[in-house]
Amino acid sequence: MSFATRAADLAHKTVVSSFIGLFCYQAYQLQYQMRIGTDEAKKREHPQAGFIQMLRDKYDEEYKKYYDTGHRDWYDKDDDSYLKNLPRPQDYQPGGKRN
Repeated sequence: MSFATRAADLAHKTVVSSFIGLFCYQAYQLQYQMRIGTDEAKKREHPQAGFIQMLRDKYDEEYKKYYDTGHRDWYDKDDDSYLKNLPRPQDYQPGGKRN
């Protein structure tokens, strides 16, 4: 084999090895980023975090009065005071704005 053939063979092996190494490194980086998640998603507040917290608070409130027999859990036909306790989107959405 001539010198040019050996040099071309060495260059070809170098390029192929570099491409395989680069592919493996990119696969490793992608796997690592998928495992930890993106930092942007962790910094932003979940769009429904207020709603979920409101549901948790309502659950805690209902759970506390579950065994209490003195609370009023029914309504008269003309009584609409329960409407004041309904959650409104402004109460739980970030910034009070609608989607």
